[in-house]
Amino acid sequence: MNNRTLNDSGTYTDKLTEQDVLKAFDYETTAEAPMLTASEITDAVAEHFDTEVSSETVRRRLREMEDSELVASKEFGASAAGWTPLVGPRLSDDVLANIEATESEL
Repeated sequence: MNNRTLNDSGTYTDKLTEQDVLKAFDYETTAEAPMLTASEITDAVAEHFDTEVSSETVRRRLREMEDSELVASKEFGASAAGWTPLVGPRLSDDVLANIEATESEL
């Protein structure tokens, strides 16, 4: 598995987006458990977004996101890492339109 897929126009696009990763945190984390492993994120994007990628692809995307200060990591032992978001996912167009409509009614 890889991080890119060929779209209908014949160009490669990212299969695992930053927004998918950020939304996975929304689905899977709680106040008591605010961090996820790369494997947990891999499972979450498969379950919630029907996106099949490897844990290595998720780790690579997380490292890119950490460089952009979108997520942070904490090492646990020699090979385990937990990840937490530093920002929230972008709102969908429908949700944003509903919020704007509600605000205009106030």
